[in-house]
Amino acid sequence: MVGCENKYEYFKYNVVGPFDTITTYISYAKSQNEFDEQCEMLDERLEYYDKLFDKYTSYDDINNVKTINDNAGKKPVVVDEALIDLLEVSITRYHEVSSKVNIAFGNVIDIWHGYRENAEANDGIGKVPSQQELAKANEHVDIESIKIDKAKKTVYIDDAKVSIDLGATAKGYAIELVKDELIEMGVESFLLSSGGNVASHGERLFEKDGDMLLDDCATKYCVGIESPQDGNYANTGSELALLVMQGESIVTSGDYQRFYKDNNGVRYHHLIDPDTLYPAVHFRSVSIITEDSGYADYLSSSVFLMPFEDGLEFVNSLDGVEAIWLLDDGKIRYSDGLKDGEGLYVIDKERLK
Repeated sequence: MVGCENKYEYFKYNVVGPFDTITTYISYAKSQNEFDEQCEMLDERLEYYDKLFDKYTSYDDINNVKTINDNAGKKPVVVDEALIDLLEVSITRYHEVSSKVNIAFGNVIDIWHGYRENAEANDGIGKVPSQQELAKANEHVDIESIKIDKAKKTVYIDDAKVSIDLGATAKGYAIELVKDELIEMGVESFLLSSGGNVASHGERLFEKDGDMLLDDCATKYCVGIESPQDGNYANTGSELALLVMQGESIVTSGDYQRFYKDNNGVRYHHLIDPDTLYPAVHFRSVSIITEDSGYADYLSSSVFLMPFEDGLEFVNSLDGVEAIWLLDDGKIRYSDGLKDGEGLYVIDKERLK
């Protein structure tokens, strides 16, 4: 341990912008120059993946999801391999894991996005789309409309009204790719945290100083999960469930970041249930813990759209996957493979009763 302290220094860096969030990178390096090289790669790759998976903005230097959508029903679009890989894995998971996340569901999501943007321009208060408007959009969400030609590296949507949306999968997938590149660079220990998506590799190379809630946090990365008793996520110091990371990823989906309210004060968030075409209302948040950040992102979106009991059964059926739920009444629940006091620490034990 002493040798590590003499050899490495602790560094922290923030990337602002990509995926509309702040990405925090914590790591160790032998010099400032070595850490700067890691950060340069981080900056470049996050910006690249943000552009590649973007469905709202066109760029002169890259064909992205928007390019594909703009050419729906017209012609195939040549795209980079990383985008083809994400589309393929999302389609496979739709068929083999859960159909709750459909990357061809963009036509419906676009309607909600438009209503939310209008509300944001009106102090967060807005109208709600009608069932008729949503049902009409839902006629064009067939995932089989997405045609991928790996040999030609093209993607074509054969229905002009189908729209690809990777909002439920892109950020976690990008974080996993960046994590792999950092490991390939030889980085022994780090943590990446990007707006509800957290990935780690290794343990701390030397003990962290200062007062900590848990002794384990001195040598391992600890991640707090927002879980306020009163449901007010604007409060600070609300991380009442604490997870100790050991080379895993954790991704949280919740109703507290992107939302607006109608004139009656009803909240409408961004996670839309394909069965109802309206935001899911089963609980406040769910956090998925598994090795792959991209898989965790996909699962967190899927499980958030399931009633708690259904989601619990679903997660318990998956190998190497655990979950933590914050219910509407403030209670905290978790899947069968987790145990309070062993990797997961719930600070307020009353929340478990």
